[in-house]
Amino acid sequence: MIFHNLTGWEFAAVVLAFVASGLVRGFNGGAGANFITAPVLAFLIGPREAVPIIIFLNLISNIQVMPSALPNTDWKRMLPIGLSASVMAPVGVWILFAIEEELMRRLVAVTSIMLALILLSGWRYRGPRGIAVRLGVGGLGGLVTGSVSMGGPPVFLYLMSGPGGAASQRANFLAFGLMVQIGAILSYAFAGLITFDILLMAGILFVPFTLACWIGMRLFIRVSDTQFRNYTLWGIAILSLVIAVV
Repeated sequence: MIFHNLTGWEFAAVVLAFVASGLVRGFNGGAGANFITAPVLAFLIGPREAVPIIIFLNLISNIQVMPSALPNTDWKRMLPIGLSASVMAPVGVWILFAIEEELMRRLVAVTSIMLALILLSGWRYRGPRGIAVRLGVGGLGGLVTGSVSMGGPPVFLYLMSGPGGAASQRANFLAFGLMVQIGAILSYAFAGLITFDILLMAGILFVPFTLACWIGMRLFIRVSDTQFRNYTLWGIAILSLVIAVV
């Protein structure tokens, strides 16, 4: 069993990673949250067990948070992104399932570093924002989500460079997360990656992760649109730097 294979310190590291991830997810909708959990779990228990646990808990948190965000969601913009992400998520799951596990663990680390460098560069998307771009951004997000659980940054960078206040941007990112995570979980189940051990570990981590999400949500309602944008971008940059260095 996954839980029994971890030492006390390793389990503490996993819980701490999910607490930090929960704070980020509750605050900004999840952008950068998996930068914390994915490398830690992939190293300690392996990517094929780590990625489904992360996505499963993220889905639960999105279901909890999404009702309050529904009035601020731009479904016209997000449906193409979310649907294309859901379509590409199974391809990412196939990559996770097909590639040798040690190589996949290294791929998780490389993906973290690459996304970290993009975020740390301060790059902002300035190009067209039509349907083709939305489908492409969503597809890329779905592919990365299904394979290494870190598909949020491409979509988040696209959204943050566009119009809309903090509530709208957060709600749109939550909508993306909900759609792509449903697609990924169904794909994991079809591939046989959802096991009793996965569900047990997710159940154990549910309480600290959910409490941290709740605290993050309380922090969000206390900030302005400008503060939300600045805190989120700086937070992702710091998380990215930590991942890139470690």
